[in-house]
This record gives sequence, C-alpha cells and structure tokens, in this order.
Amino acid sequence: MAGFETILLSIAKLAVAMLIGFICIKTKYITKEQNDGMSRIVVRVTLPLLIISSLTSMDFDYKTLITSAKVLIAALCTETLLYAVGTVMMKASRLEKPKAVMLRCMMCFGNVVFMAFPLIQALYGTEGLLYAAVYEIANDGFLWTLGVYSIRSADAGGGRQKISANLKRLANPGTIAFVIAFIMMAFRIKIPGIVGEVVSGIGSTTTYLSMFFIGGTLAMVDFRRIYRRVWLYVLVAVKMILIPLGLIFVLKLLRFDNVPAAVVALQAAMPTSTVLAVLANEHKGDVIYCAEGVFVSHLLGLLTLPLVYWLIALVQGI
Repeated sequence: MAGFETILLSIAKLAVAMLIGFICIKTKYITKEQNDGMSRIVVRVTLPLLIISSLTSMDFDYKTLITSAKVLIAALCTETLLYAVGTVMMKASRLEKPKAVMLRCMMCFGNVVFMAFPLIQALYGTEGLLYAAVYEIANDGFLWTLGVYSIRSADAGGGRQKISANLKRLANPGTIAFVIAFIMMAFRIKIPGIVGEVVSGIGSTTTYLSMFFIGGTLAMVDFRRIYRRVWLYVLVAVKMILIPLGLIFVLKLLRFDNVPAAVVALQAAMPTSTVLAVLANEHKGDVIYCAEGVFVSHLLGLLTLPLVYWLIALVQGI
C-alpha cells in the first residue's frame, strides 16, 4: 500500500522536525518569543503562499467546484458533531468548569493547518490541499465564534463576549489566500516565471516551520502530570480514532469520492489545535490543561494518524 508508506514517511519527517523544535526550546537555544515569531511567519507568509502556489497549479472545473461545496457542507456537519460530542464529554467528565470547557474545545478544534496541510498535501497532492483549505474555513468559523465564546464563558469574571465580535477574525491570511487562489483558479491565472518559483519556494517551507513550532510548543509542557489526565486519553480515542472512522463509513454511504472523503476524515482526526492555547491565554481559560491536551494529542497522533489512514484505505477499498 503505497499511501500507507507515504504517511509513515511523512509522519516520521514531521516527528523529526517536531523533535528539533522541542530540543531547541528545551535547551533554550531558541526562545519562546522566537518560536512564537516563527508561528506568525507561517500564518502570515509561508502558509498563504503555499495555498496560492499549490491551488493555482490545479486545473479548475465544474466538478471541483461542486466537490468543494460538498466538502464544506461535510466539514460544517463534522464540526457540529465534534462540538456536540465535546459537550457530552464536558458534562460527563465532571471536571471543574475551566477544564471541562477546554475539553470540549479540544474535541472540536483540531490542528487543521499546521499538522494537516503538510500531511494531506503529501498524501493527496494539490487536490487534497484544496479540500483541506475548504475544511479550514468551517473550522475557523466555529473556532472564532463558539470556540472563543465558550472559553470566555468559563471565566466567571471575564464576562461573555458576543459571537459577532470575532467574526472579523475569519478574514485571516489563510482564508484570504484561499479566496485569492480560488479566483485565480476560476480564471486560470498562473503566477509567471521567477515570481512563481519564489512564491512556491517560500510556501514549501511551511511544513518544517510548522512542525518546528509545534515541537517548541510541546517543550513548554510539564510532563509530570500528564499520566493523570484520563479525559485527555478519552479525547484521543474518540476524536482521533472513533469519529473519523465513523465519518468515513457515512461519507462512503453518501457516495463521496475517495480523496475528499479521506480529507474530511483526516481533518477530524487531527490533534488538538495549538491555537487554542493562545486563545486560552488571551481569554483567561485553562492554559495548562490545554497545553497538556496539545502535548498528549500530538504525541499519540504520531500513532493514530497512520492507523486512521490505514482504516480509511480499508473502508475505501484502496
């Protein structure tokens, strides 16, 4: 199974890049501030250029448009399901409110950019990256509305912020780049010559810069309490294995093509979003519990993602 070898090789490369970032932060060779600056470079520069350079290399047609619309609907339904399951887990866990709310957010919001884009591009090429970017739109829609609202509601003294106050965050560099790339695809506009090579070259650095940043983030976690966090392991089992497997069966019944169905399932299977830790810090959520969730899910994700891909391939009969 060539695809399975690809994901194992991709995961191994991502793990090595994460390890380098982890060591650099742990040894203080790179500071936390420098690591945070690297994330801004990825979000504001390399990732948008990767989206534009990759998607504009595709041939746009009516089928691509229809499939993208289907992926968006499937992504919205998936995010709704994850939020609902997270709400059930939040109530069942009986954790104190800040941790319980963060558990729900970690269930709903995965690392659909930093981790997913490089992996999905390696597995499914530019077509996969297109659908991954479409999924990101749904994820961001939930994150900057229900996500922020939930985190703030856990802080008794912080008040509740209107959902509409965060809608402007949907216009971030990633979504803007996607819209630009989609328009360029529709009108078959290509980036010419040396400019195209430079844009593609800078965009290609996204993979390793993203993994370096994640590794640096994980280096800030206190390992001594991780083994006690039972609900984090429940989260990994439910979000990163059971739900993606259920999704791939449902999407197969709905006659989704293999690539878009696999992308939706893999996006649902991604580890907890590193952005949540930033939001928890900004809105007085439980930053420590979130950081622990990021660590556990990313560490175990190196095992669960190949497993989920293998199960997807079995269901799809590849």
